[in-house]
Amino acid sequence: MSDSMPSHHDEDEDPEGYRGPAEVAVGAQHATVDVELSGHFDPIVGRHLWRGRLRRLDADLPPETPLSAGTEVTLRIPLSDGTTASATGRITEVDLWGSHMIDGTSPPPYRTQTRETD
Repeated sequence: MSDSMPSHHDEDEDPEGYRGPAEVAVGAQHATVDVELSGHFDPIVGRHLWRGRLRRLDADLPPETPLSAGTEVTLRIPLSDGTTASATGRITEVDLWGSHMIDGTSPPPYRTQTRETD
């Protein structure tokens, strides 16, 4: 891992992922929530597959915001160099603790060992 990882990233716990704040956009609605993301490059699919948990998303967005399975969300994550990385994924389910689970098949919104984000 490079020294450019965010300071709240625990390299020993999750070598290919991100844990911390992210701006989440659902349509025109925006909220900043805590996220946990991880993923890997799948050579069979030829893409980076990532999955994560969005904590307290429904509490931080207006009640009329659609958050059902299949809803597209965009994540923007601050990087240590002052820029942000973004990616789009889809909500897959709500876990037992009320967090929204998300899957993405794009380059992830965090730095990886195999590729730096744009």
